[in-house]
This record gives sequence, structure tokens and C-alpha cells, in this order.
Amino acid sequence: MSLNQELQLERPMDDIRHELILNVVRTANLMSLQGNTLFRRYGLTEAQFNVLFALKYKMRDWTQSDLSKRLVVTRASITSVLDKLEAKALVRRVAVAGNRRIYHVELTDRGCTMVDTVEPAYRKAVHEACRPLTDAQCRALIRQLEELRAGVTGVNQG
Repeated sequence: MSLNQELQLERPMDDIRHELILNVVRTANLMSLQGNTLFRRYGLTEAQFNVLFALKYKMRDWTQSDLSKRLVVTRASITSVLDKLEAKALVRRVAVAGNRRIYHVELTDRGCTMVDTVEPAYRKAVHEACRPLTDAQCRALIRQLEELRAGVTGVNQG
């Protein structure tokens, strides 16, 4: 269904680039809503799952700042998410020797178990959502979105 139909617009949009951005945002919002429903079953938010997922796949020590940059959230937001995950005993902050202001963040055993439990359900939902697309279409869309992000980044830096 076209975005014009979904939004029940009385006349079609006349700017294809605006329509594209609205499609990207609408799709992301719908996926986020679905994700929130899934994560709520495990007592998590989307942001909390994103942190757990990122920590599972890291290769070296990460600070809160590293997480914030990778997940594109403010340092205040990442602090709040980590506080909640720490209260659930899913992550821990480890002091960095010689620097009392920086902490490395890591999964606890309980956090590892949580992400290992949620990840299969998450992947199943992702595969179901992407079912209409072939692998080739997925790769093409990834490339196009990367180009779009590069354009957005270029606009913000210019």
C-alpha cells in the first residue's frame, strides 16, 4: 500500500524526495513499534535491547561514550539506559585504571542469557518483516540507505 493510501491523503504528494523520507520514517516507526511489543515481553525496551545486542558483538572494551556514538544516542540517554540495565543486573560498569571518569561497560552472565534468549525471537521477527524482499533486494536497499545516510551526513556537515 502506498504511503498516500496509508495516510489517506486526499491528493498525492508532489515531491518524490519528501515522499521517500516519509516512507523511510514511517517504516522505521512501524518497525520500532513491533520491536517494542517484542521486547516488552522480556521486560526490555528497544534501547535496552540495542545496548545488550551491541555489547554481545563487541570485540574490545567499550566505554559509555563508545556505546553512545555507535547507537546514535546522547550520553545522557545512554547513561539512563545503562542505569536501568545495571539495576536489572544485565550489565556492569567496570572502572578503568588510572581514569576515575571513564567506565567500560560489559554484559553480566544474566545479560548474556537475556540477549541469547531474546535474539532468536528478534531475528525471527526481522526475517518475517523482510519476507517480501529477496536477498538481492535487501542488499540493494542497504546500499541505497547507506547512500541516503551519507547524503544526510553531508547536509549536516555542510
